[in-house]
Amino acid sequence: MQKPVKPLAPTLCLVTGGSGLIGSAIARRLAADGASVLVHYNENRVDADDVVHTIVAAGGVAQTVQADLGATNGAMSLIAKLDAAFDGRYAGRLDVLINNAGTFGFSHLSDLDDDEFDRVFTINVRAPFQLAREASRRMTRAGWGRIVNIGSVFGQAAPAAGMSAYCGSKFALAGLTRAWSRDLGGAGITVNAVQPALIQAEPFPTDGPAFEAMRRFVSVDRFGRGDDVAEAVAYLTDPKTSFVNGVCLNVDGGWSA
Repeated sequence: MQKPVKPLAPTLCLVTGGSGLIGSAIARRLAADGASVLVHYNENRVDADDVVHTIVAAGGVAQTVQADLGATNGAMSLIAKLDAAFDGRYAGRLDVLINNAGTFGFSHLSDLDDDEFDRVFTINVRAPFQLAREASRRMTRAGWGRIVNIGSVFGQAAPAAGMSAYCGSKFALAGLTRAWSRDLGGAGITVNAVQPALIQAEPFPTDGPAFEAMRRFVSVDRFGRGDDVAEAVAYLTDPKTSFVNGVCLNVDGGWSA
């Protein structure tokens, strides 16, 4: 007999970097599916509060949660706050983890210092690892869970000089996604990644020569939007997609074609 599929709602979802363009779109989309969403932020509380307000105004459930994922103990401090969220309604649980928070570094290898390298890898690799480790323990007890890492197409190619720290971190996240899917698939937990490219946000241009040059990387006549990434995440977190595991899904407008 086929094991019954666990419904998405009610579930507890944590979206790191939830105040940004992609994170906020993901938070809104999962809340629309009926999940209770924790919108993580580090410094930008105003935007995180706006995301929560939008979700609540639409009839959803959301709260903000703060943590500095660039600190050595930042991810663990975030985990410690989960059980108090929503008045303790989900104590001991974390059903869906979206590792979206990230940072960018741009330095030629000869100029890349240890501090910048460590900062990029702490936020882009160490924090997702620590959060996924704790999430996996909670999901294993429940017998179900979804982990989605937001990577980058720069996790499969290095198209320009000066991106070794960033590309290295995203290559690492893609590799961890595949490895974790092997570790956790038997427990009813899927681990996948979404790898965007050219998502419209500052500092990308919207017209002019720079826009025309960047647009040649894609096969559609626009940059991506946060909602494009959010739809891919919604697919990967759907209980029906239990056979999709260890995938790094490019949402890139044909960048990698």
